[in-house]
Amino acid sequence: MTIAFLLRLFLYLAAMAIPYFHTGVIIDYDLFGLGLYFLLIPLQAASAFFFSPPKRSGREALLVFAGVQLILTIFLSGLGRGTLIYLAAGIWSWGATYALFRFRWRAAAVPELLYLGSIYVRLINFTRGASFPASGPGISQLLLFLGIAAVLSHLLTVMFALRRPNEERGSVKEYLLLAAVVVPLLLAAVLLVPPDFVEHSVVFNQLFEPPEPEYRPLDEEAEGFPGGNLQGRSRLAEERGQNGQPGLYGLPADQWGEGQEEGEGEGQGGRQYAVLVVSSPQDPTYLADGYFEDFDSVRGFGMERQNPLNEIISRRLLETWRNPILPNDRARLDTDIFVLSTIPDRVMAYLPLSAEPTVFDSSVFPFTYSYPHIAAISVTDPYDWLQIRDFSSREREELQEYLEIPLDSASRARFEGYLTELIDDEMSLGQKALAILQGFDEHLYEIGFEEDVSVEAMEYFLFDSMKGDCTEFSNTTAILGRLAGIPTRVVTGYLASSGLQTLSHLQGLLTLQQNIPSLQEEPLEELFLVTTAHRHSWTQFYLPDYGWIDFETTEYAIPPLPGGDPNSQDVVIPLIEDRTVPGTEFSVPWRLIGEAAASLFLISFAFLYLFRYGREAWLRMRIGRGDRQGLLAAERLLLLLLANEGVRLKRRSETPREYSAEIPALERFAEIYDQLRFRSNISRDERSRLTGELTAEIDRVVATKRRPGLKGGLLRIFTLKGLGYR
Repeated sequence: MTIAFLLRLFLYLAAMAIPYFHTGVIIDYDLFGLGLYFLLIPLQAASAFFFSPPKRSGREALLVFAGVQLILTIFLSGLGRGTLIYLAAGIWSWGATYALFRFRWRAAAVPELLYLGSIYVRLINFTRGASFPASGPGISQLLLFLGIAAVLSHLLTVMFALRRPNEERGSVKEYLLLAAVVVPLLLAAVLLVPPDFVEHSVVFNQLFEPPEPEYRPLDEEAEGFPGGNLQGRSRLAEERGQNGQPGLYGLPADQWGEGQEEGEGEGQGGRQYAVLVVSSPQDPTYLADGYFEDFDSVRGFGMERQNPLNEIISRRLLETWRNPILPNDRARLDTDIFVLSTIPDRVMAYLPLSAEPTVFDSSVFPFTYSYPHIAAISVTDPYDWLQIRDFSSREREELQEYLEIPLDSASRARFEGYLTELIDDEMSLGQKALAILQGFDEHLYEIGFEEDVSVEAMEYFLFDSMKGDCTEFSNTTAILGRLAGIPTRVVTGYLASSGLQTLSHLQGLLTLQQNIPSLQEEPLEELFLVTTAHRHSWTQFYLPDYGWIDFETTEYAIPPLPGGDPNSQDVVIPLIEDRTVPGTEFSVPWRLIGEAAASLFLISFAFLYLFRYGREAWLRMRIGRGDRQGLLAAERLLLLLLANEGVRLKRRSETPREYSAEIPALERFAEIYDQLRFRSNISRDERSRLTGELTAEIDRVVATKRRPGLKGGLLRIFTLKGLGYR
């Protein structure tokens, strides 16, 4: 039974660990998922197996279950939306294990078998049509075989290891259980995994010494847009409103990244590099990669890691993620957004409703990552904001954390003094927000993105230098907003806007669209080329009935001086070359499968030997207790040691005395065993004496059956015959 339980646990952990090592899944498990899949579910299964009746009392079982559940829920999920998920998972893990190993109700294994099978099917379907790094070729084929082997192994473990003692072989229940699992998996394989799901192999160009970046001026070679040209203005350019004409350069994909060090910092070095291609009908589209809500009196705004909006940025997904918290905001439009990215972390518009898994495709390097998502984007305007009502007392209490502003007295006095010149108590919340933004009309906007968000830096920007980038504007706005009684937070990410799309950006988009299949499905007029110059920081205000709204904090600032706008610098895009070679037929990676099978074989035997010797050591420690459990441990240890010497296994129906009829050396052990187990008037001293004698008898009996010679010693060390005692 213990072996069956541990095998079941091993197969479950193997399935859940595949996404962590899979080369096509880009983003790691978050802390919530790690705790759920690798701690809570295994620990609750272990508590059901080792600490449940009849081994333990119902009170002990409840205390262990509640203790594991409470500790992991508090430290890993917190008290919020994740609490119910943790509770449901814990109850399911405990209940399924108890039903299987105590009631031997094998039907309880069907849901978990289907769940494990669905993981492999989703992984295989997820990897269709994608390319992988050097460790990736054959991963889909391996998953196909590994999935079938793991699910069937799990099924056989349940069917045979949990067989009832008097149940005949070939039970109808076993065949029904087999059909209930295998038939849906076969149907899923037929429907979701067509024979040609692997259509390529990967070819790599190994460069030992990277060449110098080779920029190719594309605008000198191109023939221009339909209906326009690079020297003039196309109809599309006129509709979207351009702001300058930098040069357009191409960099070979295999050199991408080598020339960007000089361009880091949004324009330093004279070039801006492509980061994203975004398809969105909303202009502009703010794409967030971090929400900063915590406020420190010295360091300023900091990121709250437990915020679900921050977790989803780097959370590993195998299926569609859906936002569990959907506020009833007005004036939001559900918008389909597609992001093709050179960076692994997601950037998503607010309010994200759902997100598809990130797909990895090296054939279009460096635009290796892609993912669609749906966001409910606010479509309000200043006319809506001016008529907004004030917060109710309950709303203000719920949003209190976004109003906290623990400044020291000197800083608070300076900020509040500045604020009193802009707003008064008669203004609505919307009027206050607009007044704060309009107050920057004498501050110079220098495009860039700084990391210093300290309160001291914001004071210097507001009162002394009066010039800064989006970081200074957004963080200062958030401070003033909270002092004005408006819930605020700072958001970082990228800005996709037609106002930032020059002719070179548009020409770059057209070039990329011609070479990247996934972009050919998107209308050009909805595409934005987002570069390092478009790294941005902005403020979100929470307004009653409308929720969190993105505000452009630099809207009223003095525009950048000539030469101070990185967006007017040369645009660099990668020259995409297909790195895949189409395959013609499915080829089974026998070597990879053989290596995996050998590894599993060695791991399984290592586990079995560890279990064998660990159990013998555990039983020896329990003998000295002198109670019924110690007595049973002595019997089990003797049987295991005899099995190691080649003695036949004792049948379950045999008593020690009946077994000793075949092995005379066991007679004294059986006599002492019967006295300790069945005599009711035995004294404590006599029990202690007999227990010591029983322990000595174990070594004596085993010595009489010890196999001689080197061969006997090797058989004794490596035999696993004792595993026949469950």
